[in-house]
Amino acid sequence: MVFGESVSTRQMRLNGFARWERLLPAKTTVQKEIIRTLLYFDIWSFPLSADEIHRFLGARISSPALFEHHLRYAERSGVIDQHDGLYVVRGRPSSWVARRRRNERRAAWMWRGARIAVAIIKCFPFVRAIFVSGELSNNVSSKGGDVDFFVVTEPGRLWIARTLLILFKKVFLLNSKKFFCLNSFVTTRNFHLEERNLYVASEVAHLKPLYNTKLLLQFWQENAWIKDFFPNFDFQDVPTIYASDRRSLLQRSFEVFGKFPRINLLDDYLMHTMEKVWEKRYPQYDQETREQLYRTTKDESRTYSGNFESKVLALYNARLPRHGVAD
Repeated sequence: MVFGESVSTRQMRLNGFARWERLLPAKTTVQKEIIRTLLYFDIWSFPLSADEIHRFLGARISSPALFEHHLRYAERSGVIDQHDGLYVVRGRPSSWVARRRRNERRAAWMWRGARIAVAIIKCFPFVRAIFVSGELSNNVSSKGGDVDFFVVTEPGRLWIARTLLILFKKVFLLNSKKFFCLNSFVTTRNFHLEERNLYVASEVAHLKPLYNTKLLLQFWQENAWIKDFFPNFDFQDVPTIYASDRRSLLQRSFEVFGKFPRINLLDDYLMHTMEKVWEKRYPQYDQETREQLYRTTKDESRTYSGNFESKVLALYNARLPRHGVAD
């Protein structure tokens, strides 16, 4: 509201804007993609910067000036709002921006804790890379948030590495997940993900390396399909943080026992034991659902508790028609 104007003057101004808005052409393809991008992150009440919108846009725009033009047009058209350099779908509260700024400040402290945790994890045998996923990979941390790690291991040793790390967390960290949340493990021979959707693409694109940046670049390259969802995503031009790529000498010492002839049998045994644990812990699921939510293979261990992925995609798809941007 303009200070000093009367209610009638304000109403005339708003009516005039409404008439002008009706004369605008229908949403352009790029404008729709801008709204769709914001709507996805809208699920977390998460406003985006212009760079973030461009990076996760569903339409290819190579010219920064052209993208800026489309973004400004969308703002002038009244379909999106901008507060303190961050954008949201029209009508969302400006408090979202203030909350993101607070969470960014909290994230600075969480990154320090994450680096300490990584210094410990990289000492464990057969760990080859450590990436940060989840909330912190967006450089924010809500109150009570934790640090999610995506761990890459040596082939044939995933379940040994995972078991040792989980035991360490339970015994020495009293099962605290604050700086030691280990939900995803893959081996270096299983970078190519079979599941392809917007949720997985966003998770992969947001990964941040804290140990072995080269393996993250390789992981991105082997999952280049994410560019089907984010055609402006550039593997070489993603904001990253300082990562230590130096391998631990302590780890090399621990891996001596990896040369034992029956070590492969131990890895198999630990994997099958975990399968039985999931089966006993979640009897309400059939075998197919359990295998989808709790991936347990020689080259992958992932937990999707609560089927969060499906819920997010359902919420996103429900938002699209309400804003006139459904396919």
